[in-house]
Amino acid sequence: MEAWFLSDIHLKDAEERNGKILLRFLRSLLAQNPKQVHLFLLGDIFDLWVGGHDYFAEKFKDLVGALKDLKTAGASITFIEGNHDMHIENFFQKKLGIDVFVEAQYFKFDGITVRCEHGDKINQNDIAYKRYRAFVRNPLVKQLAIHLPGRFWNYIGEKASKKSRSISAHYRVKNEDFLITMIRDHIEVAYKQAPFDYIISGHMHVFDDHVVNVNGRPVRSVNLGSWFEETVKVFRIQNGQGSWVILD
Repeated sequence: MEAWFLSDIHLKDAEERNGKILLRFLRSLLAQNPKQVHLFLLGDIFDLWVGGHDYFAEKFKDLVGALKDLKTAGASITFIEGNHDMHIENFFQKKLGIDVFVEAQYFKFDGITVRCEHGDKINQNDIAYKRYRAFVRNPLVKQLAIHLPGRFWNYIGEKASKKSRSISAHYRVKNEDFLITMIRDHIEVAYKQAPFDYIISGHMHVFDDHVVNVNGRPVRSVNLGSWFEETVKVFRIQNGQGSWVILD
């Protein structure tokens, strides 16, 4: 089994550089042995995808088609929602057969246990974000996400995106060491919930790959960073070993 982990691509348009890289990558998986592939999309793959609307499916139709082809060919695909792609199960799960989750999930590969999560619950001191998350995950908001048209959500997202990205990029650069400390501190907190060998997350837009001993057991923590960098890389676990792979 070959497990691949991606997050925080923040696609606004399928024709962007990263959209083309992602499409080539998905087609490369299809050209190999899809039945031996488990693809993990750990949130914020899209800069905005709200609900199960055909509007977004049409906007990213080539990528959606590649995911559908990969799933049909026998690959396993897991999508853990981020804070930019939310309430998406009506499309990805019901129409494509992709497993969709909101909270952290555990998987076993070749004798190792992997905890996967988007990572937006790592910073428990961010009260404003915790309130925002509680609001957007509210059942009433979920119903609005389902029933209000995709074009409406796209308009709202475009208005908010530029300002949000500028603020988050500035914050990341200024606080990178602090963010890495939080990612690493999260290991023991998460381990108390259930043990694992790897914990893989995103959201922070900081690449970090770190091994610590927890209760005498080596645990590897990987934060996937983002695709905003000049070099795009993803994480792979194959035969029980993790490594970074550069995409072009």
